[in-house]
Amino acid sequence: MEISRRTVITSLAAAFVLPMTGCAAQIRSESSPESSSPPPSTPPAAATVPVTIGVPARPQSLDPSLTVDAESHRSTRQVLETLLGVDHNTGAPIPHLASDWTVSDDGLRYTFSLTPDVEFHDGTALTADVVAANFERWARLPDLLGQDRLDRLPRLAFASVFGGYAGDEQCRYVECQTVGERTVSLVLSAPIVFLAAALTSPPFALSSPDSWVEFDRALADTEPGDLPEARPSGTGPFLWGAAPSGGTGEHLLVLEADPDYRGGPSAVGPVTLSMITGVQQRLRELRRGRLDAFDYVSPSTLRPLVQGGAQVLQRDPFSVLYLGMNTQHPILGQLYVRQAVAHALDRRALAEEYFLAGSSRADEFVPPSLGVAHPELTTYGYDAEKARELLELAGYRGEPLEFLYPVETSRPYLPSPEPVYARIAEDLAHVGFVLEPVPVRWEDGYLDRLTADTGRAFHLSGRTGEYRDPHPFLEPLFGSHSTEFGYSNPFVVETLAAAVSTRDAETRTRLYRRGAESLALDLPALPLVYPISAVASGHTLVSYPTSPVLDERFDRIVPVDQTGPRR
Repeated sequence: MEISRRTVITSLAAAFVLPMTGCAAQIRSESSPESSSPPPSTPPAAATVPVTIGVPARPQSLDPSLTVDAESHRSTRQVLETLLGVDHNTGAPIPHLASDWTVSDDGLRYTFSLTPDVEFHDGTALTADVVAANFERWARLPDLLGQDRLDRLPRLAFASVFGGYAGDEQCRYVECQTVGERTVSLVLSAPIVFLAAALTSPPFALSSPDSWVEFDRALADTEPGDLPEARPSGTGPFLWGAAPSGGTGEHLLVLEADPDYRGGPSAVGPVTLSMITGVQQRLRELRRGRLDAFDYVSPSTLRPLVQGGAQVLQRDPFSVLYLGMNTQHPILGQLYVRQAVAHALDRRALAEEYFLAGSSRADEFVPPSLGVAHPELTTYGYDAEKARELLELAGYRGEPLEFLYPVETSRPYLPSPEPVYARIAEDLAHVGFVLEPVPVRWEDGYLDRLTADTGRAFHLSGRTGEYRDPHPFLEPLFGSHSTEFGYSNPFVVETLAAAVSTRDAETRTRLYRRGAESLALDLPALPLVYPISAVASGHTLVSYPTSPVLDERFDRIVPVDQTGPRR
């Protein structure tokens, strides 16, 4: 009897504990020649196991402060480290490059004591001066990059967290003071209640100032829309390696294990990130033994993974997919039209049919787990007839509307863009919208199009939280004028700014709820789904680290103890 896809998805939890037998033997036979001799009984003491991971896109930049891209941060987390780390049980900040920290009673000074005897991969010692240099570099990115180049980038982490850059009236960063050789203080003009959590995220990873020289020199010869290649030197368990001459994916990034890492050398290395844009191709390469793991599992790949005995490791939902609507568009600028869109989409069916089990319909941009959900929020239920009535009131007569969506990629919030777009387009066409599809390869600068292309009507995008707070879900999108949506609401901007410094939890929650209600009434974008994402790993790995905030360091991968040849 044929098994329905819904049955497979709802049985996912049981698949986690399946023994790797039966069909898993087929995976083993495909990855190892029948004539291969058994491995030696005692592996070399210092041996590491090479691992290849299939990823959907190449990093946009290896300087994490210059990008918001999850694939970039997947790579940089392995090489660069932050002052504070993440507790994997609670998500709370814990000591890392800083051995401890204190916060003044007024919340305006954060003082960090640095872990002793830490060196960057280029031999530079971790000192207070180095930390201060990093903060000053981030605070003065307009001077480094030029305002024109910076305006082409999404809102970066430093500006989002601190409210702007040094010299901006709204910037809360004052200075980074060196108190001693291994003590440093961040001085603020107003409290940032989530600052410790924010400092755990990849954009605030520290690098050696000596490794910036080549990047800075190359800026002058680079087009304003581009960034030079950056390979900053970090303190992490891996070092940047040279790309091999061939491999499974179109683009390869190799990370070499640092044998001198202070936490002990990784059991795996080198780790090769192989860019394979198609999820079905990633599945095939895993089954052939050419990948040890891949991100992101889609419903269409779940069934063969379960049947093959692979591990499918879910992350807790901590991202949101949304439909962006250009409020400056001559048609989408009408609220009735945007309301029609909201009623036209069956978001519950979208979540259940095109995402992994446990994904749910979204009505807000902040995931429910952060505890600020609005209990009386204005929402838009699926009502095709109401959508048609609103389009009639708006005077829409079937003018074609450009719809921008990514292809040949997967994101934490969108594992399969093409079928998701098709379902949304079907719902919109059903009520009378005429769409002009504009598919854009992620590699061709999809994110850049969201800020540069102002003629579109719709686009698909999302947010993934890198620390546990509502701020990274709301402020980068709506905390200032947004070219992505052609939208700015002063009340929303002021409300989000007030929430940054509000230390009373109940008052802060009320502020976020006020902002959520304004966004629900204005509809510059429609939240669609809180997706669950998942990693698949084959028989070569005992375990793979997963994290809702994507804090997934490869030195926590546990390989099967094997020393035989691999294809």
